[in-house]
Amino acid sequence: MFLVLCLAVLALFLVVIFVKKSRPIQDAQNYTALNSTCRELKIHSKKNDIVECFLNFESILDLPANPQDIDTFYIPMARLIGERFPNEFPLRVRYTFSLPDKTVDFLGISGRNMNVTKGKNSVWLDKASGCKFPGPCPTMPLKGSAISQKYVKEDKNAERIFRNKFSAIGEAPVNAILPGKILKIEQDSLFSVTIYHGENIYSKTSGLNNLSDYVQIGDTVSPNSIIGFLPTQDTAFIFVEITRNGKYELWENFYGGSRH
Repeated sequence: MFLVLCLAVLALFLVVIFVKKSRPIQDAQNYTALNSTCRELKIHSKKNDIVECFLNFESILDLPANPQDIDTFYIPMARLIGERFPNEFPLRVRYTFSLPDKTVDFLGISGRNMNVTKGKNSVWLDKASGCKFPGPCPTMPLKGSAISQKYVKEDKNAERIFRNKFSAIGEAPVNAILPGKILKIEQDSLFSVTIYHGENIYSKTSGLNNLSDYVQIGDTVSPNSIIGFLPTQDTAFIFVEITRNGKYELWENFYGGSRH
């Protein structure tokens, strides 16, 4: 009698374990059967509780106006991309989530040239640049220097703490830190160039020995555009003043804040 009771308890225990192990698979299978929005779905052999979905949107009209459930995690970003960068269509969305609690582990949206991703409890990032998306993605102003450029923060007690000082080998090319439009060119002993970058962000690069031939007021520039050159010295420097919403920005905050 005792042996029979033990066998019954053991059988019940095995049934419970089996049910617990098979539940994620059953949930994934149910989701596959009921969710028609997933064009492709893959259940990983070693992680049966992870579901991976792929969706394609040919135009902004294909995006649901009132997203529900998991769609609320990626549709707002897909719509933002579609509105700002319509040439990125068609958009491909990939997301993974855990069952049965539907915890979203990964989101990705890719277009013709753009690829943004978002991990669990993180922000959207541009995969190519590593910058937060959307938002400015500044580059160092002396990236074309033959030797490594150096950034020096001025003394906190200095009157112009907001001036960001960069140094490199003399005659090194100086590039714009962000895409933008040249608003002003000034010349004293050296040149300075003021650029509007959009989103109420301005930069003024001072200390240029001479300008590039194509730099003129009204020109559009990118971080790949050379706007001028450092003076002819073993080591020369420039100052880059950055304002956003009327407030001066220190480079380490402006540059670091754009990264993850």
